[in-house]
Amino acid sequence: MAKIESVTLESIPKEIHVNDKFSDITVLTVIKFHPLDLKFEMEYCLNLFVYDIHGQIDIPIIIANWDESHIQRISHDRKDDFMGKTTVIVKADETQKEVRASLALRLGNQTKSSSSYSRKLDVFATLIPAIERASKWSAPFESKIVF
Repeated sequence: MAKIESVTLESIPKEIHVNDKFSDITVLTVIKFHPLDLKFEMEYCLNLFVYDIHGQIDIPIIIANWDESHIQRISHDRKDDFMGKTTVIVKADETQKEVRASLALRLGNQTKSSSSYSRKLDVFATLIPAIERASKWSAPFESKIVF
């Protein structure tokens, strides 16, 4: 099984203007592969979720479905702002791999929970192998109860 060694933001804007256009950020993820990954040239989907964190990090629940994976969070009193997501397909063809992913985010958008003074960006990375479970919620539907 592969291991995520590190996730870092390489470039973020020093200043963000309210209601700006898209701001580009770059995320560097370093992945170390197990010898069995290399032997079978395993494929993984690297999912990167970017949040503006308010206080302590919300607990993420991953709904793993290869490149359609998403996160649901558990929070009792507040919610972090979801800023964006990207996915990258990664093949185990070397012992350690550096993956650079660029995201264009609207960092200047303000919400009720965001601070007008700063953004605290954190990236949650998850690596999902090709041979694993897949999950998906149905679309919500509603039926009327007749008395």
